[in-house]
Amino acid sequence: MELGTSEPGTFRAGPDAVFECPHCSAVARLATVEEADTSRAVSWTDGCQECPGVPRHPNVTRCAACQKFYWLGEARQLGWYAPGIELPPEFAGWATAPPIEALDEAGYYEVLEAAGALNPEMELELRVHAWWRGNDRFRKTDPASPPTWDERQIANMTRMIELCAQGDHEVLLFRAEALRQLGRFDEASEALYGLCSDYAAAREKIGALVEQKSRELAVLFG
Repeated sequence: MELGTSEPGTFRAGPDAVFECPHCSAVARLATVEEADTSRAVSWTDGCQECPGVPRHPNVTRCAACQKFYWLGEARQLGWYAPGIELPPEFAGWATAPPIEALDEAGYYEVLEAAGALNPEMELELRVHAWWRGNDRFRKTDPASPPTWDERQIANMTRMIELCAQGDHEVLLFRAEALRQLGRFDEASEALYGLCSDYAAAREKIGALVEQKSRELAVLFG
């Protein structure tokens, strides 16, 4: 689940997970959520889900020490830390270790540029997250005018559409929505036909927006 930014009273924090950078072995801490209020969770037509007030869990991050990017799933977890825990001397650095931060849109583009050749699944994950972070500005307020995307964002969505061509139903939903946001309404409508009945609500919502020739991001559930 994609999660929103921190807001008091909406979640109970768990202990921090302590990770080691795979490039330089620097230590960093990842905030965890033990319990969250999901009553205000929102799903959007681009597939992003957020729970206002709950910290976003990163998939890729930048090391604060060496400034290199790494996938969190490839980093070694060293243990857990919470304030008040007495640490052995060799682990004293955990208490002052920097937080592991989620990337913004520009960060994901940097990862894509720095990574070189990627397998299609990893490339698609990065491009979808860059797309979500670019769409975040539309989640805050209703746009006063039709949304616009710059050349880099358009290129990212275009490549996403190519990568989604042979995907499963969730990926086909990404494809249909990206086509709609680009104003390619006939193709978006055609892509929606590939969705199974489990995605009927999403197909109906996005289909209605296609009929309206709307390119605006919209709430799907919530």
